[in-house]
Parts: sequence; structure tokens; C-alpha cells
Amino acid sequence: MNSDILCCVFNYNENDKACAWADRLSEHFDTVILDSGSTPACPHPLALHLDNVYYSGLMNKAYELLVKKGYRWLMVVTSDIEIDSGNFSRLVDAMRDISHSTNVGLYQPSCRFSFRGRALPQSMCHYTGRMRKVNFQEGWFHMVCRELLDKLMPVDSSVNLLGWGIDLALCHFARISRMLIIVDDRVKVIHPKGRGYNRDKALAQMRAWHMTIPGYTSPRHFRPLKDKIRYQSEI
Repeated sequence: MNSDILCCVFNYNENDKACAWADRLSEHFDTVILDSGSTPACPHPLALHLDNVYYSGLMNKAYELLVKKGYRWLMVVTSDIEIDSGNFSRLVDAMRDISHSTNVGLYQPSCRFSFRGRALPQSMCHYTGRMRKVNFQEGWFHMVCRELLDKLMPVDSSVNLLGWGIDLALCHFARISRMLIIVDDRVKVIHPKGRGYNRDKALAQMRAWHMTIPGYTSPRHFRPLKDKIRYQSEI
């Protein structure tokens, strides 16, 4: 069992998929399902039942658990993400590897090209066969170090309840801390299309919240760092 990573599965009405993620992850990492007001409630024994707190509330609860348990890394995955056994095995290996890094801020797998899936271009698989440095990543999967979370969390859900832009804010702090943001082309998942939140409302909340972060500049405006990944054994 890895003692550096806490895994949180964010679930809303995808109970079967949340249970599948928890069953797989809990063999390797401390794992909890954060169930945001699902109807019916997720029945898995690792599920923590919450009101419908939306993405910001889930991130705040995940951070609270991370601090309480004393882990250095938080992995969050939305329960709708699809992964097969081969890619899951590679994901576990990559997570263990990254947990020993000293200059990676955020890691996520790439999104497989699929008519059922969606992702922004930098998160799609580029078929490089390696871990690729990017300027930002998306919030459907994060493995993020506590050093960055401590700079941002908790999120003021009275300003940004729906949680858009948390991914950008984390990547902002990674950039100014000169920490790498990684998308892994060796590991592929599918991020299914969905209706999601009301786009105009989510964008308005995101923009209002970003204005509360001193010095915030969208990482979209900057090129990725090119530094080599460093590991504890190299120090």
C-alpha cells in the first residue's frame, strides 16, 4: 500500500463506475468515494455520503481528508472516467513513480480519441509514448501535490460552487512554483461527453473566483516548462 497518495473518487449518480474505481484503487492506495448527493446513495463501504456539494465541495472535502491523513499527494478522478485493465495497471505504476518526484505539481493520464469522449487538445493522447509536459490540465483527473493545494485550498464555494477553473488555478500555482504539469500518453482513459453544468453560470463563477486569487494569470498564456522530472533518489 502506497503511503504517499490519497485517492478520492468524485461521484454523482454513477454508482457502478464509482464502485469499480474504488475496488481497483483500494488494492494499491488509501481510497474513498466522495458521493455528492447521489440518488440512491452509493452503496460501497468506502463511500462517504455528502449533500450535493458540487465539484468545489468535493475538492474541499478531499483536501480536508488529505490534511487529516497527512499524505503528500491527492489523486481525484470523476467516477464517469473509463479505463481498461491494461491502462489501469500502467496508471498505478505511473502514480507510484510520480509520488517519488520532487518537481511535478500535477499529473494526469491522456484521453483516448473516441466518439464518446471529450477533452481539450493538450489532454488528448498525442501518442508520444511518454509523459508530456503541458501548460495546464483538466479537472476530471488530477494527481496533485499538497504543496500546490496548500496555496489554493479551500475553495470559496459561495463564489465558485460549480468548480470550474480549479484546474487552471492549480496549474497557475504550479507555473509560478516552477513545478511540472504532466499528461501521460502512456496511459489512456475515456472522458465521456455529458451535459455538465450550465456553461454561462459556471464561467461566471469561475471568473469571479479567479479574481479573488492574488496575481492569478491563466496558465493558457504560457508555454510548458521543459525541465526534466527529478526524483528523490537523485537528491
